[in-house]
Amino acid sequence: MKTAAVILAGCGQADGSEIQESVSALIALSKYNIDYDCFSVDAEQKDVIDHLKKEPSNGKRNLLVEAARIARGKIRDISLLDPNDFDALIIPGGYGIAKNLFTYAADGIDGIVIDPVREVIQSFYEMNKYIGAICISPIMVAMALKDDVTGLRVTPGFAAKAAADLESIGAVPVPLPSDEICVDEMNNIVTAAAYMNGNVSLYEVYTGIDKLVKYISEKI
Repeated sequence: MKTAAVILAGCGQADGSEIQESVSALIALSKYNIDYDCFSVDAEQKDVIDHLKKEPSNGKRNLLVEAARIARGKIRDISLLDPNDFDALIIPGGYGIAKNLFTYAADGIDGIVIDPVREVIQSFYEMNKYIGAICISPIMVAMALKDDVTGLRVTPGFAAKAAADLESIGAVPVPLPSDEICVDEMNNIVTAAAYMNGNVSLYEVYTGIDKLVKYISEKI
């Protein structure tokens, strides 16, 4: 059976993985008969956001524990992710990704991708396995591979600042609506803008993610 590893980090777009994008990806994987395992980082979140009031909240939360809400408990530490066991890697987005898995939120394009995530992305790339990145995650993939790939084509949607940042590290931003996908056939990387385009419908977001997973399912 075809298999995919899914990286999550927390639960909620402002401080973790975007829930609707994550669930859309899991539904699409199930739809196209791709078995999947979810992974996260066993670390404290950078912050906690009250998603109702849209403001910082007191307390601490763990990325792995919170991501288990999305995965219904079926999730493991990223240290246990062996790329040899999977045909593809899927990374949903969420602004929390840019706080916790890479430092784009705080440091911009000069930031870093944290070691365990960077190593996983590089391993899948070096093994010529497909990587599907959603929303803000294409920026993370481009940052992780900036020393290995020139001219990587990914979509930041219509986000001008993100496009300029991608160009600054040698990537090629492809502006697309949320219901379309960008395919870099040379590098086996497929991206979808999802909520990078702001106030779009959930159906548009799901349509793009469905196309991303469908494309990968036909290649692996």
